[in-house]
Amino acid sequence: MNENKSKILALKYRPKTFGQLLGQEVIAETILNAIKTGKTPNAYLLSGIRGTGKTSTARLIAKALNCTKNANENGLCDEKDSCEHCKEIENSNHIDVLEQDAATATGVDNIRDLIENSKYNPTNAKYKVYILDECQALSKNSWQALLKTLEEPPSKLRFIFATTEPRKVPVTILSRCQRFDLRRVSLEKIFNHIKKISEIEKGKISDDALRLLARASEGSVRDGISLLDRALVFQSLNPDSIMDDKDVRKMLGLADKTKLIHLLKCVFEGDENNALK
Repeated sequence: MNENKSKILALKYRPKTFGQLLGQEVIAETILNAIKTGKTPNAYLLSGIRGTGKTSTARLIAKALNCTKNANENGLCDEKDSCEHCKEIENSNHIDVLEQDAATATGVDNIRDLIENSKYNPTNAKYKVYILDECQALSKNSWQALLKTLEEPPSKLRFIFATTEPRKVPVTILSRCQRFDLRRVSLEKIFNHIKKISEIEKGKISDDALRLLARASEGSVRDGISLLDRALVFQSLNPDSIMDDKDVRKMLGLADKTKLIHLLKCVFEGDENNALK
């Protein structure tokens, strides 16, 4: 319980099911239908700006591929009732699901080790899944070493690549992956999401302040939740008052837009004195 309380909000409210994946409903439905019908690609490529849910989607795919309920009943575990495979993948300690940050393992030797291990069947799951985050950081030789394995992988192996810069991924790799572009999430969806979290966390933050946080997130759900985390800490300094948009501007160091509009008005009217003021 204490561990859950001390968790940063971005981790605490990470999506645990496809239904919780914010703003990516079409992608979630497409992936889920393919898994349920058994038409899964050898490799997925998930691209998008930071905080749109690439790593979360990769873990959800790994969970859905290996879910006991999916194998037996053509369904999926929910948040309240998870099978052992789903729990272990969620806690990043499943023996058959390897999550690797490609930015810290860019060399060809790391990839050769990975390819060597991929030849063996999964230990106790249906599929062995390799999640390579920030895959654009892999070297040219590493990508070339992966080509043959991606072309003809073992039947029980799946690759999931996640990247913020798909243009840096070689075309030969892109053609071997099923690509999903995760889009920026709308202002309204982020606002509703952080408002819900704020109510759960018993934060006293006005709707105007939350809208400002949602706007500052620039379509990134994680950024929106992280900004809310900061706002809740800021608000806890004065627990009796409600945090408004002025407090958020002060916290983020943002200028009041009305002053900017007034400045532009003075500039367009040629009012030099008031513009300088």
